[in-house]
Amino acid sequence: MHLLVKGTRQPLTGEVLVPNSKYHAHRALILASLAEGTSVIRGLSDARHVQYTVQLLRGLGTRIDVDGDSFVVHGGPYRPRRSSVSAGSSGTTLYFMIGLASLAERSVAVTGQKYFKRRPVSPLLDALRTMGVELESADGCPPVHVTAKRPTGGHVRIAGTLSQWISGLILLAPFATGPSVIEVEGELNEQPYLELTVAMMRQFGLAVTVSEDWRRFEIEGGQRATPTDLTLPPDIGSAAFGIAAAALHPSDVLLRGMHKLHGGPADHPEAHFLDLAQAMGIPMELDADGDGVRIRHDGVDLKGIEVDCRDVPDMLPILSTLGTFAQGETVFHNVAHTRLKESDRAAAMLQLNAMGGELELTGETLRVNGGTQRLVGAKLSSFNDHRVLMSLAVAASRASGCTTLTYPNAYRISYPTFLEAMNTLGIPMTVEGGRRAEGRTPQPSRTEPDVSRPDEAARHTLPGLVARRAAADPDGTALVDVRSNGSTTLTWRQLHERSEHIAGLLLRLGVQPGEAVAFQLPNRWEFTAIALACLRVRALCCPIMPIFREREAAFMLRRSGARVLLLPDEFRGRRHAAEIAALVAEGTTDTGKLEHVVVLPATEGPAGLPDAAASAGTVTWHDWEAALAATPRDDDALAARVPSPQDLTQLLFTSGTTGEPKGVLQRSESLTRAVSMEIRHLGLTGADTIWIPSPLAHQTGFLYGMWLALVLGVPQIVQAEWNASLALRSLREHRATFVQAATPFLMDLVRAVEDGERAPQDLRIFVATGATVPRGLAERAGRVLGTTVLGAFGSTETCLAALAAPGDEPAQRWGTDGRVLAGVRIRVRDDAGAELPPGTEGNFEILTPTIFDGYLERPDLTADAFTDDGWYRTGDLATIDASGFLRITGRVKDVINRGGEKIPVAEVEQLLYDHPAVADVAIVAMPDERLGERACAFVVLEPEGAGLGFEEMQKYLDSHQVAKQYWPERLEIVADALPRNEVGKIQKFVLRERARGLRPQRGEGADK
Repeated sequence: MHLLVKGTRQPLTGEVLVPNSKYHAHRALILASLAEGTSVIRGLSDARHVQYTVQLLRGLGTRIDVDGDSFVVHGGPYRPRRSSVSAGSSGTTLYFMIGLASLAERSVAVTGQKYFKRRPVSPLLDALRTMGVELESADGCPPVHVTAKRPTGGHVRIAGTLSQWISGLILLAPFATGPSVIEVEGELNEQPYLELTVAMMRQFGLAVTVSEDWRRFEIEGGQRATPTDLTLPPDIGSAAFGIAAAALHPSDVLLRGMHKLHGGPADHPEAHFLDLAQAMGIPMELDADGDGVRIRHDGVDLKGIEVDCRDVPDMLPILSTLGTFAQGETVFHNVAHTRLKESDRAAAMLQLNAMGGELELTGETLRVNGGTQRLVGAKLSSFNDHRVLMSLAVAASRASGCTTLTYPNAYRISYPTFLEAMNTLGIPMTVEGGRRAEGRTPQPSRTEPDVSRPDEAARHTLPGLVARRAAADPDGTALVDVRSNGSTTLTWRQLHERSEHIAGLLLRLGVQPGEAVAFQLPNRWEFTAIALACLRVRALCCPIMPIFREREAAFMLRRSGARVLLLPDEFRGRRHAAEIAALVAEGTTDTGKLEHVVVLPATEGPAGLPDAAASAGTVTWHDWEAALAATPRDDDALAARVPSPQDLTQLLFTSGTTGEPKGVLQRSESLTRAVSMEIRHLGLTGADTIWIPSPLAHQTGFLYGMWLALVLGVPQIVQAEWNASLALRSLREHRATFVQAATPFLMDLVRAVEDGERAPQDLRIFVATGATVPRGLAERAGRVLGTTVLGAFGSTETCLAALAAPGDEPAQRWGTDGRVLAGVRIRVRDDAGAELPPGTEGNFEILTPTIFDGYLERPDLTADAFTDDGWYRTGDLATIDASGFLRITGRVKDVINRGGEKIPVAEVEQLLYDHPAVADVAIVAMPDERLGERACAFVVLEPEGAGLGFEEMQKYLDSHQVAKQYWPERLEIVADALPRNEVGKIQKFVLRERARGLRPQRGEGADK
């Protein structure tokens, strides 16, 4: 679904009723609930957040009736009806009520929707504890268990970041047994909201002494609130959208219910907007006969202004829209706080650039170069933020053509009649089921599994889920294979039928349950179909990265025991089939039990079987199309193979420091549970589309691309050859919303857009894995791609263990590796096994229900991977802060992370050590802006041996068939000896310091 806004050039006419202030409603309802007796609050608010306050208070036992247009509140002691009360999605409700819950007659837990269960409130909780509130929170986030015990009061210091936290303390203080002093530290944001809180407390008979600078509050305890009747004023925050719409078009518009053109915080905390609107030149006048404010003009030249956002953070989105059409420049100062709201609002409004606006975000300043007379419709994201949605919708009313916005119902949070009001004035806005109408996947029905519940999802197999989707939505898009010469689209019916056909081929080739089937394929539709076919016949998927050369491929064939291998005749200039044929024909390299090689064509038509295939020993070679044509349908044989969630389904080789890759075994239920945990954590739905640039043969692409899309039942977009322009085109054309990939992919997309490529409009989330995301890159990505960048930590052995969320603060989203997923536990310990306190670096360990089944044929390595109490040793160094955010600070294992691809350092070092000119060698990470790290080889030469140059080193590794991604990209010759400690171990930290500032040398190496 999306909000469809059609631009109009017609004058706006009509009148709309401005809703009542939700800010007043929250405070009035809560204060009335604390006043013994009956209070009447006139002027109902239908805002969803106000309804959450009503529901929570009722959960605490407060009787709240509705009489006409009034709330009738019967105040008195809180007598909770249940052990837990929820604030829904209202932060105001949550932050005000955590402390007040201590006044209840029995203990109660205060919680909120999923968004808040990930949102740390530790500063507020610490301040409440100082006031004597007894409470518990497992991770500094809701739910918060509050003990029924009146607070004592006290001297509290709290940061001025969020006024809601300060208001929560002020509201509680009069009911403490003793006096309270609340002091604000640091920069004070949103002072008008605090002024409103104090003004309304005084209306209910509560005494508050405030310093002149609003940074110190002195409040006596033991006070009693007095029942009060009051009328809610109009909501200027909602009126702002009608004012802005009327300003952008010739208008004769009446906003009924507004009786002032100026005001202070007691009237409304956003009253300053009226002054800003008049400063921009919006002609407003009081209309006594119409009982409101009228805006009448035939066209007005708006003027750019300067705005300090500390006092009006919620007004930035709509003022940005006005600034886009104003003459000159509109400058918003101190916008940092606006980036911590329901979305990163400053970054979200940069989407106006996609329509033809000129906005620039630098540090804490947003600049809008106005004077835009013509915008064009675009596909935009609201980020589920009500103010962003409405502000962009108003801008779209002046655009040519149509604009679509995601999360079309977000306006209901604060302005339930917004859509009706805009249509009344003459701006066409409708909520459309656009994705479904365009053949997108519908939401699951009640009869389909709820894949956002890990326990339920894990009970299903992937072939079973695909079969369900093929029956329920046979013509819906399942997969798009994007190539430079055109795309191939498969429906759910086609994907299911083709995977069943391939499963028949595997049966004909004699594949048995539990047997590994190897396939070395790039990102193309056949990869997904073959993986499904393997699972269908209960075989192990054993994908091999396309970059691997004969050396690595032969090892994986040998170790896996695969009898069947599927691979392309050619990809990116390499003749994969010919390489394997030469190995088999020469007989010098052991390829294990290999019996059948199926060769897929690089393009349409028959595959080019290698010349050496005829003499390739006992191996039988098959042309892909011919092999499928020769495979009859055998429903009985397939019916005899019923996949189970407990099946071992994946054998994936991962590099390490043991001198050889390790084969990681995973079961179906673990992989499905893993993606379900991410679906639940991020709120992914059947309206999403998954874009997969990461290799499908790597866990990132395999699990969090292909497997995720199949479990969720949504389209997956695969791309074999990395090309940023082609990627952007496919993102736009297929409206992809989610991607999990390594940081270099993100960097290339950002650079391509900055170089003039058109940005995608629907990409909501980019989970960056494999390397830390630099702050500048994350900010640029939000600005130019309109996407939210999230940090994460996972491994082939554990799947994702930690992941940030869109609702986290910006620095936590991309500056950390996220917070632990539900059902997973993480810890940091010292070398002696003692768990370390928050913020202390140590050995990072994980306990997760998605743990692997062990390393293939290596029980010794499997045993070494676990602690005595069953936790997985990641081999990484990390810290976990007080809010639960993980930061990987280094690696115990000697692996270099090149753009998400881990280089097996020990293996490459050993090869170089065998070179006749090398006396000693060590390979360390060399920092790189794009890939995170590249390998740098420090070499000591034999005194009597021949020299070794960079190009000679590359040729040597090439002769040993080492993947180019593993080649060191700089060679440093050390004159005497490598630095070693007292026991002879090379001090790689010294070499890493030397490598800082070095740059890659030119050569043949691989890039991405």
